[in-house]
Amino acid sequence: GMWEFPNVRVDGDPARMLVKSLKMATQLEVKKKEALHVVEHAYSHFKVTVYPFRCDKVSIPKNKNLKWVKLSELDDYPMGKVDRQIANQIK
Repeated sequence: GMWEFPNVRVDGDPARMLVKSLKMATQLEVKKKEALHVVEHAYSHFKVTVYPFRCDKVSIPKNKNLKWVKLSELDDYPMGKVDRQIANQIK
């Protein structure tokens, strides 16, 4: 499988909803830092607009298939185009 950044669909302002929505959806606790450049991508039948944020890990639930990796390791993980664009912004 492909590796992807933690993500969640939010209604409203992504900057305001990020921390709470991630916690509710994944039990992942993060500290939001700054917004990155918006990523837009067209798949065959739909388009997405992603509002990525740089975050610091606070805690990762043990029962989830989540891993927080070092920036220097990002190139070692296979990713889709959207996640690779985000990775390139934070390296």
